[in-house]
Amino acid sequence: MPGSAPLVEHVYFNPPAPRQADSWWARYKAQLTGLTDTARASVEADSRYILQRGILAADTAKPEEWSSRRSRTGLVMGSVQSGKTASMLGVSALAIDYGLDIIVVLAGTRLSLWRQTYERLIRQLDSGEENAQKIKRRLLCPPPGIALSEQTHPLTATYRLPSAQVRQRLSQGKPLIIVAMKQTDHLHALAASLRTSVFSTVKELGRTAHMLVLDDEADDGSILDAVVESSQDPIYGKLKQIPRAIANLWDPPQGSPDNLFSTYIAYTATPQANLLQEDHNPLAPRDFMISLRTPLDMGHPIDTTDLGNLNAPRSSTYPEPVGIRSYYTGGEVFYRRAEAANLCMPTTNSAQQDLADAVRAFLVAGAIRLHRSDKLGPASALTAQFDTEQEALACVAPPHSMLYHPSAAILDHFRGAEDVLLWAGVQDRATARNLLDAGDARLPDTLVNDLQADPTPWAQWLDKYIASAGAIEGEFNVMPSKTFPDWQTIETLLIDEVIPGTRVAVVNSDPNADDRPAYAPSQDPGTGKWSAARDLSTIFVSGNVMARGLTLEGMTTALFQRSSANPLADTQMQMQRWFGYRGSYIELCRVFASSDQLALFRAYHDVDEAVRTAITERMVSGAPEPAVLQGLNFKATGKIAGAGNLPLSPGARPFITVINDGQQADPNADVVAELFARPSSDLTVASVLRGRILDVPLELTEAAELLDRLTFAGYQPGSEGFHADFWSRIEARAHAVAPLLDPPLYRPPTRHGEGDLSRRACPYAIAAYLRLWSASLTRSIMGLFVTGHPGDLWSYADLGRKTAEQPRFWVGIRYGDGASVSNGPLARLPFNIRATTKRVVGGELQTTWGASDPNAGPGQYRGDVYFDYYHRHAAVPSSSDTAWRPSGSDGQILFYVNQHPGDLHPTVAVGVCLPAGGPEQFSATRAGMTIFTRSLP
Repeated sequence: MPGSAPLVEHVYFNPPAPRQADSWWARYKAQLTGLTDTARASVEADSRYILQRGILAADTAKPEEWSSRRSRTGLVMGSVQSGKTASMLGVSALAIDYGLDIIVVLAGTRLSLWRQTYERLIRQLDSGEENAQKIKRRLLCPPPGIALSEQTHPLTATYRLPSAQVRQRLSQGKPLIIVAMKQTDHLHALAASLRTSVFSTVKELGRTAHMLVLDDEADDGSILDAVVESSQDPIYGKLKQIPRAIANLWDPPQGSPDNLFSTYIAYTATPQANLLQEDHNPLAPRDFMISLRTPLDMGHPIDTTDLGNLNAPRSSTYPEPVGIRSYYTGGEVFYRRAEAANLCMPTTNSAQQDLADAVRAFLVAGAIRLHRSDKLGPASALTAQFDTEQEALACVAPPHSMLYHPSAAILDHFRGAEDVLLWAGVQDRATARNLLDAGDARLPDTLVNDLQADPTPWAQWLDKYIASAGAIEGEFNVMPSKTFPDWQTIETLLIDEVIPGTRVAVVNSDPNADDRPAYAPSQDPGTGKWSAARDLSTIFVSGNVMARGLTLEGMTTALFQRSSANPLADTQMQMQRWFGYRGSYIELCRVFASSDQLALFRAYHDVDEAVRTAITERMVSGAPEPAVLQGLNFKATGKIAGAGNLPLSPGARPFITVINDGQQADPNADVVAELFARPSSDLTVASVLRGRILDVPLELTEAAELLDRLTFAGYQPGSEGFHADFWSRIEARAHAVAPLLDPPLYRPPTRHGEGDLSRRACPYAIAAYLRLWSASLTRSIMGLFVTGHPGDLWSYADLGRKTAEQPRFWVGIRYGDGASVSNGPLARLPFNIRATTKRVVGGELQTTWGASDPNAGPGQYRGDVYFDYYHRHAAVPSSSDTAWRPSGSDGQILFYVNQHPGDLHPTVAVGVCLPAGGPEQFSATRAGMTIFTRSLP
């Protein structure tokens, strides 16, 4: 055009950093309107941490920092319904701003989850009108017209990446953004498209390219266990298809460009299987582990002055100044802090009564929430018309939801929904099923008649909610107090709005069904008018499908009638959809489940928080990898075959079978002789001199020090190896609660290197356990149970009482029927020691505890494990199925001085008896791992 300035193309070797206004992070941050300032700061700080310490921790310009396959894998642990998707989108935005080329979001194994994530991504990350400028700033795959279409499209079309557009975007430093469903056919189609249209362009770039793969709900479908997987992969044979298909995105059998680097991040709230899976899974987290934070009223605050400060103190929660309405209400609230509010209700022996109670609780809570909103109720909203979507949202009360989980069986879900309708007054099952199949099963008018005829069981919920509000206010310092309408107002709202406006629905488990709850207004294409969302007040009946990503907005009530003979922590943790951000109405929330199930939920929370704490300690101080915890009565996961159960406690009666050679002077004889220079007494039972015992017992740490002084020529474990790793994990968790005054817990004789292989009964591990017991008396360490009472949680224990009941250890020498010890330090003691003649083969005792007579009566000798009882004139415990001494009892350390006629020197053996009531932990172990097994009480 005459007179116009010439067009000039500027080519940069290093393109300038994007202006803040044009940055992906700035656009994304502007969409986080529903978060508090602190929550937005938390999302940004955690996203920057993941970017720097995870994605960019290795430099693509330095291939030596990468594996041979130019890939890195890591894990990000969130909480159930806490904001993992917000983190994934935030990480994506920062990664794009930094220059990453390809972002792949794996969004669930079901169509509904895929579309839910896709819609959120285009609304928040890829925000703005779909105009020419937006189209040029990225390549989005699949395009909205395909991803959100009700029509079926070939997967080749769904994941088509036009070569010309790929070449143009990558050459301009613009990203490819891909949202893929986590099913093998989808993944294979995407991988083919990448090989065909992307890899050739990457080769020609003249620079490195970086692909980021974010796997949402990564413990669902992405776990590889070679023992149990039998599904066939056409190339790799007996491998589970999904993990290999994911890895094929960047590392296919056909090869990938040498300048392509990839980072895979597994996002999950339940990482047990991810941590336990074998390293041959290409998705196993090898390079980093990161834990997201949630808002509460405790923990290290977010450093809002420097959100890029990677060394700021961290904890699993951070203080939210806004207060409880913006708290994450997870296990800490439901099972611990708000226990006095009775948010968890044990069910009865009557399933019908429990159903009635739960539905009444839900409906009354709905009436209270409707009154507080001062907006249009669900019944009136059914026929209301609005001019705009914003008006439809602003004028109608927020969604109100209930989850009924009868069992894992699909048929039980429909029967459960029918049960709700039958209780409400629908005449028969056939009618109820027809209503459900039609998709508009509303509670009938007969329920209104029942309410008016007998309002008492309904009205009592108002009193319960008022009491709960008081307990919540006291625990969380809530101001001002919550307000409640009178019963007449609630009854009117129930009759006019809540009951007739409540729908009953079954959430289908078909992976190809898009049957998400509908919380968005809908528009009539003919009139242009808007209607309110369908699910303003809904009772959802479902099973396992609700355990993966689908969110129930405004959920107040859960009825959990499922039971399992083999409960799995990760599966049942995911089912707790009552977790979330429910602080504004937490006093109206109720979880109905059996007492046993509620105890399991509490235990799941405890071990979950222990893993989270361990990952946080690893982030802050380089602590070792976390142990995957479970319980004696539940498993961590069912996704790993042959997983074992490794206890923390050495057991009730550990005996050290290693012993020194009688041809050399035993240094342990010096230890015992020095100890028994203290005042001691003979022990005679049934007119037989049984041995000698110290007059004053040892405290826990003194007993630990005694065991650590023992040395064995044939057993010298080092500061590396099984026990060292095991105890360093425990120590990190204890330290996270409060710094240990005298670390470390585990003090093997060889302080550097591996040393000898760890033994089942290790004196230094027993000593570490006693130190842990002592440390646990002053701190509530999550993930610990109580020995002898494996259903009891240490974090719920009365530590004052635990301190008062802590054991002391009586130390004795048991005499045998051999000759009197005549040489060495033990011979110089002011009493004669008759040696035992326990059989020894290759430095190992062949017998342990001696003189056991379970039928011994009063005045007779029951056995060596009760040696100290006779000195204390205490009643010997009656025979029982457990080897544990009762909680609150003392323990003992019993030495045997062993010497055969051919031995030049006496040698020392030792056994320990522990009472119940100490700390216990059950670690899950991988199949085939060498562990120390023994029978558990």
